[in-house]
Amino acid sequence: MIPFPCVALLGIFFSLAWDGVAAFTSRYLSHPSASLGARPPPCHHSGSLFTSRRMASDENVGRIRYLGSGEDAIVRPGVVLVAPNHEYDHFLMRSAVFVYAIGLDENDGTIIRGVVIDHPTAFTIGEMSPDVMGSLADNQLFRGGYDGSDTAMLLHSGGGSDGPVKSREMIGVSGIYEGGIVSAMESADAGAIESDACKFFFNYMQFTEKELADMFAGTEDGDEWVSLEIPPEDVLDSGYERGQLWSKLRNNIREFRK
Repeated sequence: MIPFPCVALLGIFFSLAWDGVAAFTSRYLSHPSASLGARPPPCHHSGSLFTSRRMASDENVGRIRYLGSGEDAIVRPGVVLVAPNHEYDHFLMRSAVFVYAIGLDENDGTIIRGVVIDHPTAFTIGEMSPDVMGSLADNQLFRGGYDGSDTAMLLHSGGGSDGPVKSREMIGVSGIYEGGIVSAMESADAGAIESDACKFFFNYMQFTEKELADMFAGTEDGDEWVSLEIPPEDVLDSGYERGQLWSKLRNNIREFRK
């Protein structure tokens, strides 16, 4: 991983990984649930976060798919986790979290990593890292969470065999890809991809399997964490204010539950 030069801004030392993998080191593998060289056994726990006891609903509100709530939720790369009203963690309250990777730590424990989609900072990516140039430099930088080594990652919809951005495989079935910053800058400046198809995140959220299970087990007046699949343009929208997507998705969830 070759980082951009660090820039000190308001006391924050910031770097952007060229390959977009600001989360995993050589001890981790990105979005598939796997360790280097081999896939781990399937993840199970009594609350069925990774293997749901019930199938996800085929009913859709627009292009949003409901994947369960609480202990019946499905959690996999590419889903969006929507916080309940009673979540009071500073970063997780009124949040929508895009899960971009599930992997193993150095002790072979499962870890889940995601970014808060709708927590914008006051800065553009170009202000925080001057090595991001061209049209992408004006993209808003979002605060993905409080874990990480003060690095950023790029998510976009321009990957795939026919896409202009050279990047890793699709994250789940989300239509979203990670990394390829140099290719993304070139593609945006050439008009091969729109700038709003790219989104930058500073740091991320990380959970152990138990931490996530405990989160999803918490219920108050029937309100609990929910797992959804949503359109890639909703994940990559850089126009959100804090909690704005959360509010929109909560309305969709109410429609599902009618």
